[in-house]
Amino acid sequence: MHRILSLLRSKDDDRGVALVAVLGIGMVVLILAATMMGIATTGATKTSSDRDYANAMAAAYAGLADYQSRVNADNNYATKYGDASQAFSSGDTFPNSTGGNSAFTSWVAVPDSAGAGGGTFYRYAVDNSIYGQQGIVRVQVTGKAGSTTRSLVANVKPDGFSSYLYWTDYESGDPAITGEDCTNVYQNADYSARPTNGDTACSKIQFQDGDVLNGPIRSNDMLLICGGTFKSTVQSAQGWSNRVCSPTRTPAFQYYSGYQPEIVGSYTPPSTISAGRDRMYSDDAAVTGTSQGTGCLYTGPTQITFLGNGKMTVRSPLTLATNLQKSSPYGSAPAKCGAISDLRGAGATLSTSLLANNLIYVQDEPASAGSGSTTNPNYYWSKYTTATALSACMKSPSVTDNGLGFPYTGSVSGLSGTYSESIPRNAQGGPVPFATAYGCTNGDLFVSGKVDASITLDAENYVYITGDLQYTAGRAASTVLGIVGQEAVLVWNPIYVNSRGTNYPFLPDNRTVSGAILSNQGTFTVQNYAYGGDRGTLTVNGSIAQRYRGAVGKGSNGYLKSYGYDSSLASYTPPFFPQPVVTTYKVTSQIEVRPAYDANGSPR
Repeated sequence: MHRILSLLRSKDDDRGVALVAVLGIGMVVLILAATMMGIATTGATKTSSDRDYANAMAAAYAGLADYQSRVNADNNYATKYGDASQAFSSGDTFPNSTGGNSAFTSWVAVPDSAGAGGGTFYRYAVDNSIYGQQGIVRVQVTGKAGSTTRSLVANVKPDGFSSYLYWTDYESGDPAITGEDCTNVYQNADYSARPTNGDTACSKIQFQDGDVLNGPIRSNDMLLICGGTFKSTVQSAQGWSNRVCSPTRTPAFQYYSGYQPEIVGSYTPPSTISAGRDRMYSDDAAVTGTSQGTGCLYTGPTQITFLGNGKMTVRSPLTLATNLQKSSPYGSAPAKCGAISDLRGAGATLSTSLLANNLIYVQDEPASAGSGSTTNPNYYWSKYTTATALSACMKSPSVTDNGLGFPYTGSVSGLSGTYSESIPRNAQGGPVPFATAYGCTNGDLFVSGKVDASITLDAENYVYITGDLQYTAGRAASTVLGIVGQEAVLVWNPIYVNSRGTNYPFLPDNRTVSGAILSNQGTFTVQNYAYGGDRGTLTVNGSIAQRYRGAVGKGSNGYLKSYGYDSSLASYTPPFFPQPVVTTYKVTSQIEVRPAYDANGSPR
C-alpha cells in the first residue's frame, strides 16, 4: 500500500488519492458482506436449533399425554405394562411386558408433527416400584426433534378418595348409625326421588352457614348447599341444589372468581377392603419380592398406640398368626409384627420403620378353620376350647369386655369414683348393644397417638379413634396415614348416663385427627354424637371418604367441625389405600432432567 501511494504521489496530482479511497471502500464493503453472511448463517443455525429444542419438549409432553391416556383407559396399565430392561425401570416387574406399545422400546412419531423442521418423536420408561405404597407411577418421557432430545420425569397418580377433603357416595346418613327408618337413594334437585322399595328416603344432610371447607369436595349424590364457604373445587355426579333449604343462604364458591360447582362422573368404592389381606402371605413372591414385604395381620379387637418415637404398641388378644401361608403350617409370626404372647398381654412394642410404607390389617375372627390353601391359622377354636380359652369373652358370652377394656370403665369429670360406660345410642335414642359396638370377635381397631411413618390401617369392621391421632413434628410430606374401616370410622365418645338420665362424657373436649379416612361401606361419625352436651371442636387434617354422610353433632350436643385438606395427599397416597373401581390418573408433578437418550436411541 505504501509503494502504491508513493508512486501515485510521484505524479504530483490528486488521481492516486481518489483511487486509494475507492479501493478502501471496496475492501470495507467486502468485509461487511462477509460478516453479514456469517451472521445470517449463524442465525439460521440458531433458529433451527431453537425450533428443535422447543419441539423436543413438546414431543415429550405428547408422550406423557399418550401414557396418561393409556392408564386412564386401563387402570391396571401401570402395573402390567413396561420394559424392565430400561435403566429407569430397573427392578420393576411388568407381567404383560410392553403389550405391543412401541414407545417402551423405540421412538414413536408424534401424530401430525411433520413440518418444515421434520417430524418429532417420543419414547418413555416407567417406574412402578412405589405405586403400591405411595400410589405414584413415575414416568420418564423423552422427546426428539432433529438431533435434539429432551427428557422429563413426571409423577402420575390416580385420582382417588384421598384426593378430596370430603367424598361421599350418599349425602344422607347410615341408618345403622342414625337409627332412621329409611333407605338411601340418590336425590334430584327437588328432593322428590323415592326408593324403589317404597320406603322413605333417608334425610339429606346440608351444608349451612358457618361451614368452611378448605379443600376439594366431591359426591355421587345431589349436594344440598344451604350456605357455607367452599375454598376449592365442588364436584358432584348429580349437581347441587338449595330448593329445600329454609332459610336459603348464598354459598360462597371461592375457588376462583365466578366459579360454580361442576358435574362429574361417579366414583364407586370397592365392595370390600379384603385386597389388603392378600399382602399378608409370606409365601407369595409378588408380596415378598417387594421392598416392604408382607404387612401385619391381627385378628379380632386390636388396639394400636403410636408413641411418636419410632415405636408403637399393639394389643390383639385373639391373634394366633400375624402372617399367612397357602401351604402348611399356613401361618407364622414374624418378629416385626410382635410376639404372640405379648400381643395378648400388655402389648407388643414394634418399630414403625419396619412397617413404613406398608399395611396393617385387622380381620374378624374367622368363622371356621378352613382347609387346604384356605386354612385359617387364626381360627381360635383350632387351638383352644371353651375351658382353656384365654379370652374371657370367648370363654363366656356373658362377658362384655372385648379383651381390650371396651366397654370402658373409668373416672368421670365432676363425679367421684369410677363408672362404667353406658350402652351407646344412635341419634334416635335407640341402643347400640355392646355386642355390636364392641363385639368379642369383631375386627375392630382402636387407635391413637403420634404417627411417624407412612402406614395404612385396615379394619374389617369398625375403626375407633380413641384419642388424638396426629403426625409428629417435622413430619415429611410423604409421611401419610391411612385409616380404613369396612364399616364405620368413629370418634370414640363413651358416655355414662346416671339414673336421672344425665349424660357424662368420659373424655376431655376436643379431638384432632390427621390422616386419610375411608369408611368403605359406612360413615365417618362420632359415637353418641347426639348426647353429652358441647364436646368442643373436632379437627380433621387430611381427607374424609365415606359411603354415607356422617354427623358429628346434633343441636347443642357433639362437636363443631374444623376440617382442612392435607396438601400432602394431593401428591402422596397412603400405602395400599383402596381406590375407586374406575378412576382417572392425573400428573401431580413434573421436572425436566438430563436427556435419557441420544437421537439415535442410545441411552445416555
